[in-house]
Amino acid sequence: MNLREKVESLVRYCAQYQSHGYMMDERNLNEEFNILMPEEANIRKNIESYKVILLTGEAGDGKSRILRNIEPLLKQYHFSDPCQDFSALTEEDKVRLIERLKAVLDGVSDERLIILANIGVFTQVIIQYDIALMEKLTFARSDVYICNFENRNLAENPKTFEHIVTSFLDCDMYCPQQDCSCHTACIYKKNIEKIKTDSGLEAVRTICNALYLIGGHITFRELLSLIAYIITFGQDCQERRDYINKGNLLESVAYYNVFQNSDDALLGKISNMDPALKRDKTKSYVDDSKEEYIRYRRKLFFDQKDMQYELLNIDYLVEFHDVLEYIDRPPYYYDTIHEKNSTLQMLKRGINKINNKGKSDTGLIVTDTPIILGNKIRTEFLVMQDISMIWHRYDLQIGCENRSSEKKWNRFYLSYFPDTDENTLISLLIDYPQFKYLMMCSKDYFLNRNELTVEEYAVNTFYRKILQVQERAYDSIVIRFEEKGKDICDFSLTVHSERNLFNHDQKQTIRIRRED
Repeated sequence: MNLREKVESLVRYCAQYQSHGYMMDERNLNEEFNILMPEEANIRKNIESYKVILLTGEAGDGKSRILRNIEPLLKQYHFSDPCQDFSALTEEDKVRLIERLKAVLDGVSDERLIILANIGVFTQVIIQYDIALMEKLTFARSDVYICNFENRNLAENPKTFEHIVTSFLDCDMYCPQQDCSCHTACIYKKNIEKIKTDSGLEAVRTICNALYLIGGHITFRELLSLIAYIITFGQDCQERRDYINKGNLLESVAYYNVFQNSDDALLGKISNMDPALKRDKTKSYVDDSKEEYIRYRRKLFFDQKDMQYELLNIDYLVEFHDVLEYIDRPPYYYDTIHEKNSTLQMLKRGINKINNKGKSDTGLIVTDTPIILGNKIRTEFLVMQDISMIWHRYDLQIGCENRSSEKKWNRFYLSYFPDTDENTLISLLIDYPQFKYLMMCSKDYFLNRNELTVEEYAVNTFYRKILQVQERAYDSIVIRFEEKGKDICDFSLTVHSERNLFNHDQKQTIRIRRED
């Protein structure tokens, strides 16, 4: 495929192109571009042991493509005819399929099933039919493979992402259209060459990963549409010539202008990240004109491989990304008392300020001074000052050291482990909106969060749950002297208990802290 043919192919993937409706037909016919994604590789490797394969996600995530690719393999291993769209079934057919699924999970049937579904519709039907079936389905079983594409981050693995982009853009860079007015300065060619460089690849990956980190989801189809748009801006060769003949500059369709304002849903989110919107000192190094500054900042993002998260116009994105990377290392959980990571300490300070109206310490003060000490010394017992909590990975489970090392989450937890027989955690979910809010609270920028009613977000609810199970609330004592000399200061004593969640070892440390 030469450059001109590649442009004609790419432009059909752009949502802005008038023939975008033919995109699926284009993909179905384009056998040269067929990426082996990790999900398909997993199925091919373990197909012999699987009895149930469940693929869920949005339209465009690639479920149908995987099904088409593995269809001969499904026949070889005697899978029943696949359910290609669970949502499209009648209510009676949905129930019949769930009954067949239950029989397989219970070991009553030897049937093998593959189901493609919308996760919400599928879950709702299962819960209505038999709520215990959901636990059987989601419990870690070697004969069941579940992939929710809505949790998939295509930018997670650098090598996989590079393979997608470079394979999608692969072509002979020769253009046979010698008489084209843009032949000697083809912006298509320049855009492709730039995006295939290390810094260009990492820039596109950073954009996609940033969208995932702040709570978005890019389908496989949307990723291809984005890449195609960065190269073509939705214009084929004839439309580009007409565009230039109207007096428009080629530079306006250069790769870095992907950040320009757009009515498209995905491109609109990307334009909000525009590095040119972020205030810093770089403007002093470029021409004073607004156009020069915008161009400089956007190009800088595509050129500076090591500072791309920092350049995006997203508050606290760098800190959020760094914490997720930090927590994604063994042992995957960190005691809040001993943990010295500066960002986690800021989060803790933000939580404390929410519960103490701006004060830096957590706890309710109860004064109880024995009369034998007189009135020159006052003891204060602090309630809930130093309870044992951990920061931990989103998928960490008590008593289970095995976990998927491939998956990187866009959220984590602050959790308390009650001193009860049940291996359950009381957890506060921290995703990007929660993280941003706590960081702002830590710096005394308070926002109204009343519209968020999800219980996992509620800091006060989190503490109330702990108080319901915490019997020994007095865990810290402060000694205050009414008359202080040069060598006398108030101090606090805390006995901190720390438990290993996996082998149940416990240790205690006494912390002495100056209170002045």
